[in-house]
Amino acid sequence: MLLKHLADETLVNDAIIIAKNEREMTLLMLHHLKEIEHRKLYSDLKCTSLFDFCVRILKYSESSAYRRIQASKLITNIPEVGDKIINGSLSITNIALVNQYFKENKIIDTEEKKKILGEMENLTKNSCIKKLFELSGKEVHEGDTSERVSQDKTKVSMILTNETILELQKLKELLGEELSNDALIKLMVKTTIEKVEKQKFKVQKPQSRLSPVKTVRTVNNEVKREVYLRDKKCTICGSRKHLNYDHRVPWALGGGSSSDNIRLLCSNCNQRARIRSKLNFKSQSLEQAFYSPDYFQNK
Repeated sequence: MLLKHLADETLVNDAIIIAKNEREMTLLMLHHLKEIEHRKLYSDLKCTSLFDFCVRILKYSESSAYRRIQASKLITNIPEVGDKIINGSLSITNIALVNQYFKENKIIDTEEKKKILGEMENLTKNSCIKKLFELSGKEVHEGDTSERVSQDKTKVSMILTNETILELQKLKELLGEELSNDALIKLMVKTTIEKVEKQKFKVQKPQSRLSPVKTVRTVNNEVKREVYLRDKKCTICGSRKHLNYDHRVPWALGGGSSSDNIRLLCSNCNQRARIRSKLNFKSQSLEQAFYSPDYFQNK
């Protein structure tokens, strides 16, 4: 686009208008993200989370996705933040930092949040970080970050407490081996996964064989074991986080609790499935009411 023909004053005024429009569109996006999260719509697109949706579908960078999600959470509780985004007194970056500060310091009082947000207006990112440090005496960061450095390696940056570092060193000493951090974490994760699988998903063989009961809503241990070994992850988005046993055909619509009707879903996909099943249930109920004899007798 060539803009050389524009007068200096016109060029500056246009930039001001475009910046305001950009902030308005940013706010509109935040409201969309808030509603998408509420409905768990990203599950329909096989995304594991709102963050995954922002990165893979909306094509935001990881840092941009993180900032927008944090900001969308804050405008849910404090709508006035939207006006400050539009007039430019609060940037998305500073909002994300402040919301992280609220979370880390367990600040839940709305009026206190508004007061702190007011102190962050018209500050640069560095000034905002400095101000938050003065308030709590603790460093505020934007969360852990990761960067793919090769096909099979990812660089991860995280902040650990001194206590955690000492515990990791103690574990290395107990193992009596010179392990890299990658090998140590891999060992810890493997051990934890085995323990959680046995406790939560009943993957160990049952002592007595239980027959799947289709007339009981509760999923028995034999079915849990069979379903977990079959699915291993969320059957919609592929996530392994917060897995639940879900009825494919809802219990309220006649679905049983045998393995052919039970699947693994993460909490987000499970909530989305419930929303969809409620809509289907309402639709079916209306259809049944419409075609019932009583409906026509009452007309």
